Amino acid sequence: MTPSDELSWCEVSRAALAANARAFRARAQGALLGIVVKADGYGHGLELAARAFLEGGADWLIVNALHEAEALRRAGIDVPLHVVGNVPVQQATRAVAACVRMVVYDADVVEAVAAAARAAGRVVPLHVKVETGNHRQGLELGAALALGRMITRLGGVELEGIATHYADIEDTTDHRFAMAQVARFEEAVRAFRAEGMPVPVTSTANSAATILWPKTHGELVRVGIAAYGLWPSTETYAAALALPAEREGRGGFVPELRPALAWRARIVQVKEVRPGAWIGYGRTYRVTHDSRIAIVPVGYHEGYDRRLSNLAHMLVGGVRAPVRGRVCMNMTMIDVTDIPGAGVGSVATLLGGDGDERVTAEDLARWCGTINYEIVSRIHPVIPRIAVA
Repeated sequence: MTPSDELSWCEVSRAALAANARAFRARAQGALLGIVVKADGYGHGLELAARAFLEGGADWLIVNALHEAEALRRAGIDVPLHVVGNVPVQQATRAVAACVRMVVYDADVVEAVAAAARAAGRVVPLHVKVETGNHRQGLELGAALALGRMITRLGGVELEGIATHYADIEDTTDHRFAMAQVARFEEAVRAFRAEGMPVPVTSTANSAATILWPKTHGELVRVGIAAYGLWPSTETYAAALALPAEREGRGGFVPELRPALAWRARIVQVKEVRPGAWIGYGRTYRVTHDSRIAIVPVGYHEGYDRRLSNLAHMLVGGVRAPVRGRVCMNMTMIDVTDIPGAGVGSVATLLGGDGDERVTAEDLARWCGTINYEIVSRIHPVIPRIAVA
């Protein structure tokens, strides 16, 4: 059922999100299932996605920033929340109050959190980020060990685990670099434990690693894009299809992922345009025959990328309607000449299915020269997310 008072909205299937979570719950076996809900649940809605994933069996919810964890706490969600992005010193007291666990690589942050936790009579679990080849967050092994020793000496914090992140596991079918990272991480685990730091939770596996490599699962997997029903890449899908069952720690797991999000908008005007007329800014499209052009009240501000100009199509009444001219800040023009029933109030589907046709996040990503992650996560939060079955 479409909303009657919205010009544009996203429909998010709770059943699809929960089903994806259940698939990864089974895949994770003995490991904790952490599902990433950062970036407004990859554009699906933070609280909506979080509740659906918990229904599907998620153990932890993973966010990037403290404000995301605080929003989940305000919503009454009391499961373990893991902040994997930066928490500055100034937010230490808030982090303790939100009862989060944190990824750390900064001694000043650790000291601030420890002091705030002692003052509150709490203990905050920390995870040291180890650098293994991505060179983003994290510390080389010697510095990571030093930070781990510091955590074990301070009151108010405890060393719950260590983690790393892959640099090249999604965009290739050659996983030698990823396996070298696994080896470096295993060396780090041994080094921590040799110094009497047991690190009960080890964590490396993103969506692709969770799908492809059971030996990467450790005690916690961190499933992101795949939990929303989207493959991390075509390479990951190809690798999953190619892997034999259980050889060298590889699992041959090909989940039936269910995309959960559809983005729709109402046509607000339809106009007759004569041959020779130009459409939109910069006169990038010229009409060659009598045409009907519809105005959709969504543009690049709302997250419909300007790179889709003259490339993409929307669906109206189950028929493809090409984008004509440049995508504007808040409007996009589409050609509905061959869709007689299209009129003011008709629903255009920007992403998702209509009848037998579908526009996928991968379609939009290909037209934009980007990845499906960006397509869904950049849909503006001002667009309502409506839960559907």
